[in-house]
Amino acid sequence: MKTNSNRQFEDVATILRASLSRFNLPLELVEELIDRHIVVAFEKGALAFHEGNTDGMLACILSGYVNVYCPVGDGNRTLVRLAGPGEIIGYPDYIDEKGRHARLFEAQVASKSTLALFSRDYVARLLASLPTDVLISIIASLNTFWSENLRYFATLLNLPFWNRLTLVMSDLANRAGVKDADGIILIPEIGHEGLSEMIGCSRPMVTRLIAEMVQSGLLARRGKQYVLLKKWDFSESSPSFRKAARRLEAVSSGRSSNLGKSSTPALPTGASSRGVASYAARGSN
Repeated sequence: MKTNSNRQFEDVATILRASLSRFNLPLELVEELIDRHIVVAFEKGALAFHEGNTDGMLACILSGYVNVYCPVGDGNRTLVRLAGPGEIIGYPDYIDEKGRHARLFEAQVASKSTLALFSRDYVARLLASLPTDVLISIIASLNTFWSENLRYFATLLNLPFWNRLTLVMSDLANRAGVKDADGIILIPEIGHEGLSEMIGCSRPMVTRLIAEMVQSGLLARRGKQYVLLKKWDFSESSPSFRKAARRLEAVSSGRSSNLGKSSTPALPTGASSRGVASYAARGSN
């Protein structure tokens, strides 16, 4: 009979194998990292990683959710990602004034979470022993990873707020959603303030957008969680989204959508939004 500790280790190993293998790391290297990780539990609200820290640690989320923030240069910060199980966070992002690898982003635990910690230097030593062709494969996968992140935020910056919110919530549903009879439940609890930071607009605007989505039968609340109803279409060009967006545009301009106007003003894109623009310029975590 397996003990609880054995089962927990196997669960951790499964998550780590799936997460690390995405970067084309050799199986033996993945197993070596699994043997050398440190599991740390964090309570909700704790800072897992601090901006500017040079400790050289990175982490894989084993359970729970972590808010990844980016400083915007005036003492404030903006939420750029709600990371969940299997995602890598906390790695050093830039070279500071002393030539050290420092962390640009900070990570605050959004719910009780468990992280597997690794040393950046140890990972680098393992990579240095790999053949050239394997390193090229890893670099290619990392290039794809960063390119996908850049494309995501470049797309986000050029969308109206309605479409930004649908894109963010669709992404959360794909990464942290569970299907039920009504649609897809977003497991992490995220408020209007967090959503407003993620799409670069004001909190009142998010409140209006969500109210319109609820009224349109696309979204519902269940306690502190959102439910993307069956009517929700993950395609940005879907008729239901276009119809609801036009309706919101009319409401936002103080007119009813049934006035028969041939044109409606576009929603503000907010392309100069401070938080999102700052993050897109610096890259993702």
